[in-house]
Amino acid sequence: MKKIATLLTIAIFSNWQLAAQEPSPYLGRPLQITHIGHAFGGDIEMPHGLDYQYLLSTAEGVEFDYNGLPFSKGEMTKMKCDNPTVRFNLSFRPAVLPNTVVMFSLLGIEGRIDEVRYEASPGDPRGWEYLEVSATNQETALEAALLRRFVAGKTFRFYTGIGLNAGLSYNGEVRVKGYLQDDAITDVPANGNDVDLTYQQKPSLNQRLFVQAGVGIRFFKHMEFGLESRRGIGSRATFDGPFHMTILKRSIGFSLRYSFL
Repeated sequence: MKKIATLLTIAIFSNWQLAAQEPSPYLGRPLQITHIGHAFGGDIEMPHGLDYQYLLSTAEGVEFDYNGLPFSKGEMTKMKCDNPTVRFNLSFRPAVLPNTVVMFSLLGIEGRIDEVRYEASPGDPRGWEYLEVSATNQETALEAALLRRFVAGKTFRFYTGIGLNAGLSYNGEVRVKGYLQDDAITDVPANGNDVDLTYQQKPSLNQRLFVQAGVGIRFFKHMEFGLESRRGIGSRATFDGPFHMTILKRSIGFSLRYSFL
């Protein structure tokens, strides 16, 4: 991801210098470069039906029957689906649609985590038990968004539209921690019922369709600070594993871009 970001940055600044040398950024071309920049933020994206069974089904080499673990959905006490994001943007304006912006982005998600925790109910005859399963990975994706631009004076720019992205998740691992009365999944059953296991996670293909809205605040003539938000639906297809729909419940980012307009 860092190498790709470096190459993209070089390309962006090359375009920036070329545009700065021209008397006008639009010389009869069908597309005009409007913005270059980057954005940082975070997403909350939840796989439909997220539970320990789904997370363990994305792991490689699991040697125990996790479908027989003594926990139900009603005993889930924690759920976490966090995706820290960084985007490198390059935007264009079609000549025939002067108030429309087409934004292309290289999206990186570093340290995505999906996590669930279960605890036996107080007074349960099984005694006190808990199970915590977490999956972490990285993703690199390509993204495109079609946005309508509204100008309010010299300072504010408003954007709204739709977009989609597709990417690959990799370098993942699934960790299982817990205390269980059943020693079926412990490495050394004779030492008790504490569980702490780590497995490699299978790669997956991810896709999202979303609506996007944002506001840009212009300063120093060509610089633009922005706030952007997305919501949508998608899917995760794990290689040799499950296919689950996802819900992009919230995506918020802060951007800093150079505007040629």
